[in-house]
Amino acid sequence: MVNRVKRRVSCFPKATYYKPREIPLCCLEIANLSIEELEAIRLCDLLQMEQNEAADRMGVSRKTFWIDLQRARQKVADALVNGKAIEISGGEYVNTGECRVNYLCKECDYVWEPELNHNRPTSCPSCGSNLIFRLGGDGKGKRFIENNYCCPKEKEGSRSTDEGSKKKR
Repeated sequence: MVNRVKRRVSCFPKATYYKPREIPLCCLEIANLSIEELEAIRLCDLLQMEQNEAADRMGVSRKTFWIDLQRARQKVADALVNGKAIEISGGEYVNTGECRVNYLCKECDYVWEPELNHNRPTSCPSCGSNLIFRLGGDGKGKRFIENNYCCPKEKEGSRSTDEGSKKKR
């Protein structure tokens, strides 16, 4: 088995979900786009880099870059054509340090920037609360109501914080 090379990523998304308008996220099928697939689209399609240059920047071969780019484009096209939500998360990558992400604790209003190449924090380093959000939005595509996430289509009494509330069609 060949070891998968971690791609170098220099920009994280400002939002982690995109979805069709007026349909609650819990009612949509979700297409997952990895961070490195998003980076391939950003470099090639948004910044209009040549594939050789983009592959060098991500630290992979041109063929590997092409495979990542085609996979990402296919997922985005599928979501747009078939009315799916797009979740941007996961993958095997290394943060090059060009992109910074800050988090906010809802309990104590502490704002911090985690160390490079660490996963999303699970608790506040100041007070230990798990009510933490990425600045610029919660990134979960759900509403924040009285310290709980809820789906607008679920009944008032059935609020849930688990990922199982996302229905797949």
